[in-house]
Amino acid sequence: MKHYEVVAAIIMDDDRVLCVQRDHGKYDYISLKYEFPGGKIEPDETKEQALERELLEELDLNIEIEREFLTVNH
Repeated sequence: MKHYEVVAAIIMDDDRVLCVQRDHGKYDYISLKYEFPGGKIEPDETKEQALERELLEELDLNIEIEREFLTVNH
């Protein structure tokens, strides 16, 4: 089984939380669902670098990472 390491951001503005809607994809059960923005960590990249890169690529956002919230192994 393949192992992927991914990162996601919880971006808050007062009492609002940013979630993004997925595109239509290969699997109907996740198409058009909402998720926190982020993506896969590339080789030789830290979690923070990956999150900064993904948010810049996907949403054109420059962010300041405050802290890690949690790690999930699935």
